[in-house]
Amino acid sequence: MRVTFLGHQGWQIENRGRSLLLDPILESVGNGAQRMPIWPQRRLDFTCLAPLDAVIISHEHADHFSLETLHALPRHCAILVSDLSSNAMTTAIAELGFKVERFSALRGFVINGITVTPLPGLYNLLEPDAYALLMQDEGNASFLTAIDTVAHPDVFGWLAQHCPVRTLDSFTNNFIEPRQSLLQDPQAYTQSRALVAANAMEFVRKFTPRRAVISGQGWSFQGAKAPLNHSCFSVDNTWLASAARELAPHVEWFDGEPGMRFTLQADQVTVDRSPAIPAGLRTSRTFRPEALPSEVFEPWSELHQLAGERLKAVRAFILERFGLVLGAHAPKLMEALYYLKSQDIGHVVPTLGLSLRNGESRCLYEFDYGHLVMREARSGRSKPPALGLELWASDFELLLGAQEEAFTIYESAVQRWNHVPGVIDDALLMETLLWFTPRFRPQEFLGFYRSQIAALAALSVRWESGDRSRETGVGSRE
Repeated sequence: MRVTFLGHQGWQIENRGRSLLLDPILESVGNGAQRMPIWPQRRLDFTCLAPLDAVIISHEHADHFSLETLHALPRHCAILVSDLSSNAMTTAIAELGFKVERFSALRGFVINGITVTPLPGLYNLLEPDAYALLMQDEGNASFLTAIDTVAHPDVFGWLAQHCPVRTLDSFTNNFIEPRQSLLQDPQAYTQSRALVAANAMEFVRKFTPRRAVISGQGWSFQGAKAPLNHSCFSVDNTWLASAARELAPHVEWFDGEPGMRFTLQADQVTVDRSPAIPAGLRTSRTFRPEALPSEVFEPWSELHQLAGERLKAVRAFILERFGLVLGAHAPKLMEALYYLKSQDIGHVVPTLGLSLRNGESRCLYEFDYGHLVMREARSGRSKPPALGLELWASDFELLLGAQEEAFTIYESAVQRWNHVPGVIDDALLMETLLWFTPRFRPQEFLGFYRSQIAALAALSVRWESGDRSRETGVGSRE
């Protein structure tokens, strides 16, 4: 078995002269309104890889599931997705012309002599559809990637029985620096490094790897978002690999580089470079505390102001429907707000707030827990809501239209506050956007996916007809 790192969390698995792909990204991350180039910047050429039989899409996040990438693949290969995937994703892939197959936890399937076993993780609001994957060949070589999961405790007992020692493991560095804490303290990243290093050592303790390749953080920002490159990735993979070698020297650590190829034979590994994966340009992502901009919460949409009917529609949703959405889809947050009402916190209003930003104005809404509605706060009120978030109106519009991944906006363009951190964990604020995900809005997301598929098809026709006046972003197809 030969395992080639494609970048970020993408892999090519070769056996018997044929291959399968896991989470490949052609050249840009994102299905929505904004795209981010893969990092290091490069473009996959699937015609240079061994004949392809199947592609595994681990889950629906845009750094794993890419319509642009699937459009560039030969239609004869099967696309395998988790049985927890949304109807929107599976339908969109089928409408691209692929055969879609679903897999489930602890039920192995075989591709080209490779047995792939999905392993369950702890339930995660952000990635409820992801499994870890164990791959084993006929000669007892094995490769394990947790992808974005935190392993369920039962997995370790299963591994002890079925594959106690792997040939190679992958450790994913999923960390994105909370920019709000950096703004308050430019040295906060030192605590983040300690946290990520501790996670790596917990991985070593639980999985007992012999060898581990560090993956993840494989995209960058461009245009108006370019300043995010130095702050979001302050705990970079190269630093983490160096720290891991010092903290766990008994493990052989690899800093994943696109094109790094591992040939696995039983318990032996040889490493070289695949000629099919060219080296890419590296946008600088070195953290510079002195370069933190004074305004770091720019709109993800890059549109600072909505006007007319567009703004009216956003405000109408907030006033008429958002409270019901929170009541139905933010259960832990609702429970926390219930108990907050009985706390002695006279300096704040015991509720959730939403600050909607549009141009130079901000409109504050407060959540009425009993009636499950958001109400516009009275002007002149001196007490702020106990916790809440500030969102650009244009970004809220993207969420309503299912045109962007909710947690991409949450991580990069939402400012949060929590005046009662000892009472409520501000991580619960993520539940405010849970309804805006494909799991709960499959028809809306399917509609948007269909619009993206139509645009890709139109670009392909233009490219094939000889109009090459612009780069299409669509790869060759068989």
